[in-house]
Amino acid sequence: MAPKKKAAAEPKGSPLKKAKKNASWEWKDGTSWKAYAEEDSQLLEHLYATVGEKGKVITTEFSFNQEHQTKYELNFAKMSQTNLESKKSRTIRRKGDAAAVVKKAVWEWWSDSDEWEPFKDVDGQLLEKAYVAGETPFSTKKLSWNEGYDSLYIFDFTVMTQVNCDSKTSRKIQRTAAGGSKLFGHKDGEDDGYAGAVGFLSEKVGDTKVMFAGKFEPSLTPALVAEQKKLGAQSLRKQKKDYGPIVSKDEHGRKCFDEMLKNEKEFCGEWVVFYHSYSSAALLYEVQAAVASVLFRFKAEFAALPRLLCAPFHHIPTAKRMLEEFPKWKDQDHNQAFRLVGLCGTSSLLAHDSEAPAKSVFLAGYSVGPLKGVLEKLLGSCGVPAGKVKALAADIIKLAVKSGLDCSGIPGGKKCKSGRSGHMLQIFLRRELCDQYVYPSFPFGMPDKKRDKPLSKYLTQDVAIEGQVRITLNPDVFLRATTARMFTFSADPTFNENRPDFQEELKSRLEPILGSEAVRRKAAKGIFGGDPPDWWSAEDQSDMAKMSKGRYASSSLDE
Repeated sequence: MAPKKKAAAEPKGSPLKKAKKNASWEWKDGTSWKAYAEEDSQLLEHLYATVGEKGKVITTEFSFNQEHQTKYELNFAKMSQTNLESKKSRTIRRKGDAAAVVKKAVWEWWSDSDEWEPFKDVDGQLLEKAYVAGETPFSTKKLSWNEGYDSLYIFDFTVMTQVNCDSKTSRKIQRTAAGGSKLFGHKDGEDDGYAGAVGFLSEKVGDTKVMFAGKFEPSLTPALVAEQKKLGAQSLRKQKKDYGPIVSKDEHGRKCFDEMLKNEKEFCGEWVVFYHSYSSAALLYEVQAAVASVLFRFKAEFAALPRLLCAPFHHIPTAKRMLEEFPKWKDQDHNQAFRLVGLCGTSSLLAHDSEAPAKSVFLAGYSVGPLKGVLEKLLGSCGVPAGKVKALAADIIKLAVKSGLDCSGIPGGKKCKSGRSGHMLQIFLRRELCDQYVYPSFPFGMPDKKRDKPLSKYLTQDVAIEGQVRITLNPDVFLRATTARMFTFSADPTFNENRPDFQEELKSRLEPILGSEAVRRKAAKGIFGGDPPDWWSAEDQSDMAKMSKGRYASSSLDE
């Protein structure tokens, strides 16, 4: 449950005023002292005022840390700053006699009106105290709107979510710090970025020959496969089976996680696994899966498809090529070139990664954003005749709402009843292809050289597997069941159950429009960004795409 009413309006004038000039902070560099940047000095002053001169606090909010999100411990009793990853410690000091004043941080929640609304002061103060103390997840019943209900709420400050353990409703939250910087896990997320780029490629064509690698030939040794099967599920290697306080309290969540680990056990010999969390772009992913089923035999009943339009892969077909381009992107993995070909993911279902741990983001997903007009652009890019786009889009949205898919942010759509907009895509990729299409990363896509042994070797080890990855989701590889298998798990129980039927109905609406060979050829040319490769056939592929769950969920290479 979220606050029933909007909080009272804040007094005029920003509460986020700068710290007084005569209260500043410095760090010791050898024998000399150096001043922190102004925004970091304000941050230190706020934390010092909040926890006191003998307090401790952990933060990732330093301006020099935005690319890495490393945790730093500040011990004001010892006046030290410690990097919790490298264990390097520095001496710090506060200059000035001014009394430390707590600068008010603003906490907000994402409402049913698709906008941010502030928490009441008393609730914001409670959240700030827990956040500064590093209590995540933070559980409480002491919330102003909860009087008389006594529901347990769990707040996860890593991904900024709020979950009601009784109703199972999940909401997104955000914090605006005393210095004015925002902390959120969801606004303008990666799948929103992909949605925003759809339609950009509708007129783009290129040389498809640079993308398609031909037939895949397995090359793993029997000894390696046997060793990996003995080590078992990737996420359970040297890792406790702990679903976290949010998922573990939810029957549907536990069931989904159990099934994902069951899949891992089945595939662990020949395949590596990655997890991608999403929410806002779910309908786009579903439509792409249905189109790919009609045109390319994609097994849409088992998984959504995050990337289908091929033109950007002419330029960036592999992870190696992405790493060559990455230094040019000042906005890193928020760059449009990345979003058109890449996915953010994690290499474990259970590890507590720094940006989007699977067990924290599953219920709420990982983005907030409006998708006005994006579905229409996608349908046009996929070859749907212009005169039929608008009516088809409206029909698809109506079908999605009926099936229980959260469509908030889409004109004509509705929020799902459970409030759970999250989805998890479980991605299995043949071990032989891992290094070609995936690289280990830190937040924002920064390469992680420590796990690049290469990555495929790291994922064979008997160690606690953890860390983020960036995946070049080349359709030539990820459309084929011989090289990739994917499974969608939806946090909303209704849509999770209805999804196979939803896909069948979705395909039934697309097939008449893509029914003629001429239209399918035009659609394929639009999707491939040029002439289709030699292996493609203009026949309707949807019947040939059908496969039993038992067969698809087997590690066998058979299509």
